[in-house]
Amino acid sequence: MKKFATMKEKERPTGSERVVLSTVLRNMPIARADVTKLTKLSQQSVHRIVENLVDRKLLRLDEPHISGRGKPSPRIRIETEKYISIGISIGTEEAKVCAMDLSGHPLHQDILKVDPSEPSELITAFEVQIFKWLKDELSQNQILGLGIAMQGHRVDRQGIFVAPKPLAKWANYPLAEEFNEYFGLPVFAENNATCSATAEFYLGARDGSDPHCLAYLSFNYGYGAGLFVERDAFLGGHGNAGEISTIFTPEQANKRPALGELVKRFNKSSHSTSNIKTFIESVEPSNTVIANWLEEVKPQLCLSIRALKAVADPNEIVFGGEAPIYLRELLVKTADEAFEGQLSPNPILRVSDIPFDPAHIGAALLPLHKLIY
Repeated sequence: MKKFATMKEKERPTGSERVVLSTVLRNMPIARADVTKLTKLSQQSVHRIVENLVDRKLLRLDEPHISGRGKPSPRIRIETEKYISIGISIGTEEAKVCAMDLSGHPLHQDILKVDPSEPSELITAFEVQIFKWLKDELSQNQILGLGIAMQGHRVDRQGIFVAPKPLAKWANYPLAEEFNEYFGLPVFAENNATCSATAEFYLGARDGSDPHCLAYLSFNYGYGAGLFVERDAFLGGHGNAGEISTIFTPEQANKRPALGELVKRFNKSSHSTSNIKTFIESVEPSNTVIANWLEEVKPQLCLSIRALKAVADPNEIVFGGEAPIYLRELLVKTADEAFEGQLSPNPILRVSDIPFDPAHIGAALLPLHKLIY
């Protein structure tokens, strides 16, 4: 069992403290008086909570903000010097890791030089990377927790997944339990689409607004969705809400908009595209294989978008995952007739502003979301 310095359970913020922290995160720097207005907590409660959180190195005070008459109100920010959060995304071709501060700002993003399909090798390499971060720059920080993004669907809500074929050794692997035992940290595991939706929620709405319902389409080796409803990930009864590919028949499944299927189409057409990374690096947007594939997947893409609207009624559906920006834009254009003839309000279809697959960032956000905000 490996041990890292971490926040004790009794030190974690609760109730109104988390309300204040969330308000500061989305509006910082914010005058303390404005926290009272936005949270509907009493002025006395806000003063007490802020003072307590400053003492615990979760908030910090900036220079006072002068607004109208009366005593200037101090401005508040998230304190970023004490705690970090760690995340890892286990993909079919590579494992990405992230260290971020308490404000959700990524401090380090790296790709582990290891075969992601081998659990023991990956865990060892991940440990080495964490120690390197702590030794090089983050020695004064405590690790709040560890988040894991895994491709595939859940067996149950306890962090056990049925992974895609390239990650067969991770199938039915007790992720949260094993990583907790090894690292001695709070561990949270979600599928990659839910982690990406978490990243989109926190990093895509820094204007202070909260989308009531966000759907994130993750175009990876497979094809899935993540849902964020009323400021929290919606997992469903078995933890598999958003497993949008389950609506397809076996005949339709091979024509769903999964990048693994697109790579197969390239290989069949005599193009040397061994994996998704090669495809992203070498294929031109004008390639006719892409145009033919988009036409092939259009019925399934539109079906899945209509299904998300019918069941979740999202404000927006965000296109992301490992698909490069140009392909995300083409997919949005391909889906522009999905709601034809429908009279009820439709979600906005848009490309994620995060230009890469953010599952590792979303994974690092999981401890922040679960324990702080």
